[in-house]
Amino acid sequence: MELLHKSGDIIAQKYRIKSTLGQGGIGITYQAIDLQNNHLVAIKTLSLRRMTDWKALELFERESKTLSQLHHPGIPHYLDYFQVETENDRSFYLVQQLAEGTSLANWIENGWRPQESEVKDIAIQVLEILAYLQTLTPPIIHRDIKPQNIILRSPQPPLPRGAWGDLFLVDFGAVQDVYHQTVTGGSTVVGTYGYMAPEQFRGQAVLSTDLYGLGTTLLFLLTQKSPADLPQRRLKINFRSHVRVAKKFANWLERMIEPEIENRFDSAQEALAVLRHKRAIVKSQFLTPRKPKNSPIILTRTEEQLLIGIPPVWLRTNYSKLFTLFSLIWNKISFLILGIILEMFKTDVEFAIDTIILSSLWFWIVLIFWSIGLWSLRESLLGSLCDIKLEMNQKSLVIERSLKVGFFNQVKGYCLDIEELTVKTGWFKSITMCSGKDRYRFGLFLTEAEKKWLVWEMSNFLDKLRSQLKSKIN
Repeated sequence: MELLHKSGDIIAQKYRIKSTLGQGGIGITYQAIDLQNNHLVAIKTLSLRRMTDWKALELFERESKTLSQLHHPGIPHYLDYFQVETENDRSFYLVQQLAEGTSLANWIENGWRPQESEVKDIAIQVLEILAYLQTLTPPIIHRDIKPQNIILRSPQPPLPRGAWGDLFLVDFGAVQDVYHQTVTGGSTVVGTYGYMAPEQFRGQAVLSTDLYGLGTTLLFLLTQKSPADLPQRRLKINFRSHVRVAKKFANWLERMIEPEIENRFDSAQEALAVLRHKRAIVKSQFLTPRKPKNSPIILTRTEEQLLIGIPPVWLRTNYSKLFTLFSLIWNKISFLILGIILEMFKTDVEFAIDTIILSSLWFWIVLIFWSIGLWSLRESLLGSLCDIKLEMNQKSLVIERSLKVGFFNQVKGYCLDIEELTVKTGWFKSITMCSGKDRYRFGLFLTEAEKKWLVWEMSNFLDKLRSQLKSKIN
């Protein structure tokens, strides 16, 4: 972008240009001297003639209006806004307090390697600014939180806690208030790749959008890499192998950069409370379960059908090993009891007569023992050796269990009649579906993460089926 001014130029007989601070998407920012009081100021400029998009002027004016209403020590003070018209052009000027210092991006480029405690201090100060913005009416969303827009006077440890004037959040050119977005339908895609929350690519921004930008900025400080260069899976940044921080802080960071809005902290205030250990991270009930890594389960989903294929899981969990061991020991005890009874029949006639009298009681005791043992052994074998296929659609629910040796079992039901779908706790930890008096069970030896993931997928599919049916009826 071509510069509008050079060093020494005087603007509106008020400000003398000293140097260029930077160039952004919608303007150029200069360092200047206020000729009335000799204070250093920052002047952001925009040329009408050089604009390629009218949206730039809208954003520039919105930034000016927003800054004039903000009063926080971590945000440079608004000082002036004016226009200068010439024969060939019209220029717009926004004057602010100069945020003295260097951006986090430049500090890292110059060799600064912050410790975990310093990164936390920066997070706390930025969150306090965001908390202020989010308590305004309407709340303000910055939409471009990144290392270039956080100015730090000095990174020398220890960073002052709450000593405002050492950290500034700048560049409100992408700012948006919640009213503008929800009422007038603003949908401009604004932000910086790598630091933009996924919803920003859809032109959407919510309070937690700025939390995502802060979280990725903190990752940049810890890794010295752009978040876009870190490994990702389903839009989620896998950063843990690239940083050395406490587990609690890593958990907090992970919640900050959740790609789905409902899985992040709801607000800066909540994120701040957790970071300061005033509140524990509560696992959101809306947190979307993911397929566990290395799981052999195959899940295929369309609008009309959900297919789940579970190959034999063998004894790969502690629960499956404990369950199988229990069934073997129980069956062994059952046979020992039977052997003792038979032996006493042979050697003790008096005992045999008493046993005949009490035969019905012994019969039921042995039968109960055998039933429990055989049931647990059956469940152990089927749970570990069976190939399971489950199909859900608008008309039916089908669960098939099969073994290579020829065993085959099929259970059918009506999918939309399912009233409860959950992972049963206690001794029998299977996925259970209840439909009136009918109960369907499977997945006894799957891991807890696999069970929760499958229950979420099946519940979500059922909800959508019911929603489609309801819309057809209406």
